[in-house]
Amino acid sequence: MENYNQNQNMPWMDVRLTEEAMNHLRNAMDISAPRQKKIDKTHLAGNISKSTYIQDKDNLFFETVLKELTEHLYYKDWNNYYNVLLTKYKPPPVFKLYEMWANYQKQHEFNPPHNHSGLYTFVVFMKIPTHWKEQHALPFSADSNMPIASDFQFLIGQGNGTVPTIELSLSPEDEGRMLFFPAWLSHQVFPFYGTEEERITISGNVMFSGHDRLSAGSA
Repeated sequence: MENYNQNQNMPWMDVRLTEEAMNHLRNAMDISAPRQKKIDKTHLAGNISKSTYIQDKDNLFFETVLKELTEHLYYKDWNNYYNVLLTKYKPPPVFKLYEMWANYQKQHEFNPPHNHSGLYTFVVFMKIPTHWKEQHALPFSADSNMPIASDFQFLIGQGNGTVPTIELSLSPEDEGRMLFFPAWLSHQVFPFYGTEEERITISGNVMFSGHDRLSAGSA
């Protein structure tokens, strides 16, 4: 992990992965490709053609990237910091990467608003074949007061009332970028247009060790 930025007012972390981490994930996709172990789509929100489970060989991605981010967000919560680190009222939790999968999104496909199971989740942008400037300039998007074609969007609100949104506009420059956030945080991915190339992302769920499997989301 090269660096990460976190706006203290936002519940997610914005990470730039090292080339070593990206190569590890690419190898994970290559290894899983011959088996084509597709995910039961009833476990995923994504309206996309293909998602496949991949493995974190030797737990490397968790140990070198996810563990630090998990602990950062977990202990950012004052109750966790107080009970575990200050008073030692509770033993330190053990976290694990429960599952990880690759999404292969074609043009016109999308992920509707959803969240994930577990404690934390993430999305890594492996391949972005379009540029948001061109996507937002498409006639049906440019004529809108909210051009949003191809964007990733967080939905911040919880409970009743308004739901503020924050859009992240994506381009090939975002390849290698990872968003790490609480599993409860709703998000969605808008469709892109004008290319036969796939947009490839990797997502996964971090849970307490020993946690039983829950249905995954899809980022």
